[in-house]
Amino acid sequence: MAQLPALRKETVLWVGALELDLIDRTAKRGDRRIDLRPREFQLLKYMMQRSDKLLTRANLLKEVWHYKFVPETNLVDVHMGRLRRKVDEPNEVPMIRNVRGVGFVLSAPPLLPGSPPRPAERSIT
Repeated sequence: MAQLPALRKETVLWVGALELDLIDRTAKRGDRRIDLRPREFQLLKYMMQRSDKLLTRANLLKEVWHYKFVPETNLVDVHMGRLRRKVDEPNEVPMIRNVRGVGFVLSAPPLLPGSPPRPAERSIT
C-alpha cells in the first residue's frame, strides 16, 4: 500500500520582518513584540496569507467576521486602524496600506541597499 505524503501546515507566517506564530498566537515585527486582540490576530493572519493582494472591506467582513452583508459599517476600518497602529509604528515603513474607497493591502516594505536579507518564509511541521 502506497503511503500518502505528509501534509505540511504552516504554523509561522512571515511577510518581511513581520512574523505571526499560529501556535503560540504571537506576533512580532523584527524584535518588537505586537500584542493583538483575538480579532486583530485573525485579521492579520488573513492578510498575511494574502500578502500583496488587495482585500476589499466586503471580503474582509465575509472572511474574517463571517458577515454576509453589512451596509454602511465602519467595523473593518476601526479594527484596521487599531491593527495598523500596532504593526506600523511611527518610525517604521508602513506595511498596511489603505486603498481609498476599496480596501487594504499588506506588503513587506522594500529592502534598502545594504540591509540584511529578510528571513525566508518557513513552516514548522
